[in-house]
Amino acid sequence: MDSINWGSPPVGLFNFPLDLWTEQGQFADRGIDLNTHTHLTGQEYGNNIRQGVYDMGHIGTPVFLPAAVGSDEYAVISIGVCDYAPFYFVADPAVGSLADCKGEAFVINKFKTCPHSLLKWHARQHGLSEHDFQAIELMADSQFDNYGMAFLDGVQNQRFRAGILYEPYVSMIEREFGWRVLGDYPEIARPANYAILLYARRSWIEHKPELVKKMMTAYFDCAASGRDNVEGLADYAEKFPFIQPADVRSAISRETRHWQLKPGLDWDLLKRVEVELVEQQLVPGDYQIKDYIAEVA
Repeated sequence: MDSINWGSPPVGLFNFPLDLWTEQGQFADRGIDLNTHTHLTGQEYGNNIRQGVYDMGHIGTPVFLPAAVGSDEYAVISIGVCDYAPFYFVADPAVGSLADCKGEAFVINKFKTCPHSLLKWHARQHGLSEHDFQAIELMADSQFDNYGMAFLDGVQNQRFRAGILYEPYVSMIEREFGWRVLGDYPEIARPANYAILLYARRSWIEHKPELVKKMMTAYFDCAASGRDNVEGLADYAEKFPFIQPADVRSAISRETRHWQLKPGLDWDLLKRVEVELVEQQLVPGDYQIKDYIAEVA
């Protein structure tokens, strides 16, 4: 059996199908011993990418590509299940727009993460910048090891009125507190300049291409299985006592209609990612994303 040390973003809906398949032994049935590792935030994930910790994985563009600058360790092999930004600007019912939050506390998980990048993008659409908000790194000193739980606690204690969140925690906040989605990034951030990417070690792409392809195929198969197995993913939510199965059902209904379920490199999307990363000064001005892409033979 082939062993793969796999990196995943912080716990969210985009990880659930992969984690469920791992628990159920469906990767093992395909001859893959998948060792998955999730992260507190993208900041920690980016640090591990710089250190070359994983063999393969999936990760958001604002985390992976800046972390990989100047490195020959990894290459992007495909767009992942999300060829869009799977995040949402959520707010207390009294908030009407992002501009209403100017000068206020605004929650992201940490700096140098996907929510941080999206705050920069969204602020720019309103003629603002991230500095017009009191950005709170919720996970910088949190007692919780899960962003959704920390967000829930912050809302309960009225620490903030707005922030950027992802599923299934968006559905949880809607159910618990009647918060609203005021920025549906899968819809409004189009054409997309963000994606979750699949990456692999360049040495594996060269010397183990069949294993890389096998894992890439299994990744998209498990995503399709998750989309079509609502109750299975809802049952998986029992691992998180603050999430109810109804939250996962709601999350699947909202988001999986956007999922793309076949490997491929969308060069127009990748070029837009490049432009946005340069705009946000997350990469050098002469950055060329094509230098970090490899097609698997």
